Amino acid sequence: DAAAAADAVDEFLTFSLATEDDARQEVLPPLDGRLVLRATDTDDSWTVRDGAVPGSVQVDAGAQDGDPVLAAPASDLLLWLYGRVDLDLGDVPADLVVRFREDSFTD
Repeated sequence: DAAAAADAVDEFLTFSLATEDDARQEVLPPLDGRLVLRATDTDDSWTVRDGAVPGSVQVDAGAQDGDPVLAAPASDLLLWLYGRVDLDLGDVPADLVVRFREDSFTD
C-alpha cells in the first residue's frame, strides 16, 4: 500500500545514502544541489541536500518552494530509488540525478 511504500522510501533515504562516515572513507562527489522527492499518493516529501562533510548527504522531511521536485506515487519512487524504473524527471536536472545515484548505496 502507499503508506508502506512511503515508509520504505524514508528508510532508503535514511540508510542508503552517503553519511559523513562514508564520505570520510572514500571520495564521493558532492550533490551540489537540492532534490525533493514527493510521494503524490501520500503527500510525503523529502529534501535531499549536501551534508556537513563533503560527499555526504542529508535528508530532511518536507520541501521548500523552488527546489526541483521528482513526484510520483510512493511505490514508483521506491522502485526508482532502486533503479528498477525510470521516472519523468520534470524540472530535476539530469546531472543532479547522476550525483544522487553516486551517493546512493543499493548493494
